[in-house]
Amino acid sequence: MQTQTKKHLENIAALLKVIGHPVTFMEVCGTHTMAAFRTGLRSLFPEGLKLLSGPGCPVCVTPNDYLDRAIAIARQTDTMVTTFGDMLRVPGSQTSLEKARADGASVKIVYSPQDALQLAQENPGKRVMFCGVGFETTAPSVAWTIKEAAHKKIKNYSVLCAHKTIPVPLQ
Repeated sequence: MQTQTKKHLENIAALLKVIGHPVTFMEVCGTHTMAAFRTGLRSLFPEGLKLLSGPGCPVCVTPNDYLDRAIAIARQTDTMVTTFGDMLRVPGSQTSLEKARADGASVKIVYSPQDALQLAQENPGKRVMFCGVGFETTAPSVAWTIKEAAHKKIKNYSVLCAHKTIPVPLQ
């Protein structure tokens, strides 16, 4: 075991003694769960520390029908679908945004919802739809773009919302 990892585990064990009761952390994404399993991370934890598999990352748990709608919108003429890169390969019931883009649908990767709003402002002849997928932490920035579009009278901007909430942890 690497020295730095060993030191971190010793610090965690010391904190658990100070806390005085077991502690559970939720790993949210299935990729995190698989990485913890494959690397043997759980077996390294001191007694009293557990990982709990959470609801899944918002991208991984996005339903097929949401993707089907986004793909159908992207295939419309004079329409551009904007999304974070992690949504491209998520399968709908028949295809993905990535494959739809390869077939000629207008799908653009953005790094923020503000980038999508900017594209709408720069392309007034196109409808620009942002795939609003994320946890409650990303919802405010998406909501801001909707408010800003209204304030600036940008009428060609919309959001296909699929935000999720992390369940309140139980005591």
